[in-house]
Amino acid sequence: MSHTSSSKIQKYDAFLSFRGVDIRKTFVSHLYNALIQGGINVFKDDERLETGKSISDELPKAIEESKFAIVIFSKSYASSKWCLDELAHIIKCRKELDQIVIPIFYNVDPSDVRHQTQTFAESFSKHEEKYKDDMEKIQSWRDAFAESGKIVGHHLQNYKDEADCIKKVVDELMSSLHIKSDDDDDAGDRGMDAKSPILIDEGKMSFSRDKKTGKKCFMIAARGLDIEWSNTPDYWEWLPHSDSRFAEVAKLKWVCWLDIRGKIETRRLSKRTKYVAYLVFKLEDKFHGLETVNAVVRFVDSMSVKEAEQRASVVHFAGRGPRETLPFKRGDGWMELKMGEFFNDAGEDGDVDARLMETKHLEAKGGLIVQGMEFRPE
Repeated sequence: MSHTSSSKIQKYDAFLSFRGVDIRKTFVSHLYNALIQGGINVFKDDERLETGKSISDELPKAIEESKFAIVIFSKSYASSKWCLDELAHIIKCRKELDQIVIPIFYNVDPSDVRHQTQTFAESFSKHEEKYKDDMEKIQSWRDAFAESGKIVGHHLQNYKDEADCIKKVVDELMSSLHIKSDDDDDAGDRGMDAKSPILIDEGKMSFSRDKKTGKKCFMIAARGLDIEWSNTPDYWEWLPHSDSRFAEVAKLKWVCWLDIRGKIETRRLSKRTKYVAYLVFKLEDKFHGLETVNAVVRFVDSMSVKEAEQRASVVHFAGRGPRETLPFKRGDGWMELKMGEFFNDAGEDGDVDARLMETKHLEAKGGLIVQGMEFRPE
């Protein structure tokens, strides 16, 4: 196995394996959105090769770094060599890395998966003809199918509809991952402590739950932000920081044009919840030019630029100003500066864009260390 079990980094909660031509825009899309809204970090390959090419180098690693593998068996699943390679690796991880496999039988019978009958028989027959010189590979696919068919999973016909099945799968994962639903009254008793975040999105974001309310909290790492001039070493420096939850922070050396932007999908956030966006940072002793900056928080898809500008506010890294415009020290030793707030009504698709900038008074600025941008329930 290319990536051994000694690796301590588990980047994903779940890996989705499916035949895209069947269900990508229907069942898979609905399942993926429900998992994301449940605070579950999912790997879903959106650039699958359906033309018989071998599994890419990236996918085995993603499979190995996932706690769960959700395999959606549809009628044409076995027709894809890509899917079969994927499944064989998933079953290997189940045996060697104790990965938990959750099969979903989408309009197919588990016994047909187990014995490769019905439409699966036709698919395997074609593979045997095409790859007759590599019967060992064919047998590994059959073994993976047989093993998967024995695992207790979710048979779509046992549910009243697809939504009911999806809810059951999401609830199962949330329970296993100790994630409480936003609708649970006692979520604060058992939810994840916001001081114990987990890294997601390849280490560019952290996720946690507010201990009192169970609401979702996210912090975008500096590497996940759009920082103007950040790739120019004369202006910004990327370096590790002992107090940071992320691998790197961004240190401002010198710029006149300061512009830092963060964006998050509303569907990731808790529904019917008021959120506040914060910049999480530290200042060097000799910081300069940062006394007054502007902050804007807006819904990208539902608010015009004019409306966004009306909601802009002035904030202060240091100096005098109203209490709500000044930074506060956090329990983790960093400072946070309130950029703005918004209400996430129903978690519909869209983005929230938070921006911190000083582009009018082109004075030299320096001494700012950015860990990230946090979106936290008020």
